[in-house]
Amino acid sequence: MLQINKIYNADCLELMKDIPDNSIDLVLTDPPYGMNFKSGYRKIQYNNIENDNNLDWLNLWLKEISRIKKDNSHLYIFCSWHNIDIFKKEIELFFDVKNILIWHKNNTGMGDLFNDYAPQYEFIIYCNPNNKPLNNGRDSNIIKYARTNNELHPTQKPVALFEYLIKKSTNPNDLVLDCFSGSGTTAIACVNAKRNFICIEKDKGYYEASCRRLEEAKTLKEMEII
Repeated sequence: MLQINKIYNADCLELMKDIPDNSIDLVLTDPPYGMNFKSGYRKIQYNNIENDNNLDWLNLWLKEISRIKKDNSHLYIFCSWHNIDIFKKEIELFFDVKNILIWHKNNTGMGDLFNDYAPQYEFIIYCNPNNKPLNNGRDSNIIKYARTNNELHPTQKPVALFEYLIKKSTNPNDLVLDCFSGSGTTAIACVNAKRNFICIEKDKGYYEASCRRLEEAKTLKEMEII
């Protein structure tokens, strides 16, 4: 078993081989969408997202997920409209899709400013294979959290959003897996929610930035306790 509560700099398809069968309580991840995403917000551009030019990895990744997750574990897989048909088709080879949640952001993205509607949401594919109850009852499938300013990663997600999903689907000390951890949002949300985690990020620059961010978050959490 890998060391828990650690971010790993690795290819998730390789590292996941070291995760035992039936050991993960929740999969929460924001994978590459297969759309060659490039943020239009910054003058200094980020590195390209690893494997964002294809979805060839998706079937192998889902096969590993089906091996290592517990039978009643929930899955939250972020996705954009561009390839949601491919994501849903591949996911349904392994799991029934329970719902497709909408993350409603506080403002719109860039994109085509004159000929298209302004993007203000992303999808979250939610799987609940054995109908494990959500904590604290049923909520709306439209989830409203303000987007981040993407200080560390082009698709950085709000900690509060991830913490909400973690608390809905796990209990304290459960083990959460994020295979595409980017800026480390899942790790920080787990620290806040008192859950364990294994996070994996392939890009060395994003990995190093997320490790620094995690240490800062741990320090702040310790100061709250004191």
